[in-house]
Amino acid sequence: MESIEGALRILLIDDNRDHTKILQWAFRKTGRQDEFTCFDDGSSALEYLRTLEREQKAKPDLIFLDLNLPRLDGRELLRLLKEEQATKAIPVFIVSSSERDEDVRKAYELGASNYVSKSAILNDVDPLMKTIQAYRSKAT
Repeated sequence: MESIEGALRILLIDDNRDHTKILQWAFRKTGRQDEFTCFDDGSSALEYLRTLEREQKAKPDLIFLDLNLPRLDGRELLRLLKEEQATKAIPVFIVSSSERDEDVRKAYELGASNYVSKSAILNDVDPLMKTIQAYRSKAT
């Protein structure tokens, strides 16, 4: 895996384009030059990941996933990602406007690496970046 200082390939899956733009802005405001691929539904994102695997192309280093998505819900997508050999090692950060205990608990049960409130990202991106750095340090 690349170090956190290197550019990351980040997959953003959120049906709200404004939220996707905010997350990209949060990364860029730190001066990072990461590569973003965005999808607004779980089915398209899953097909994209499966295509990368079939074509033996580089997979994302990190996935940010909203829970409430059209077509294929974020919870179901997370379950599938953690079941499939090709994607189970990719860290998945849930980024949700929900701060309900049951949503947080369920995300971790399904294999989420972290759960981040969208409002927390707007207030201060530094804790998120430190969390990513700590997670990636453990994975290498």
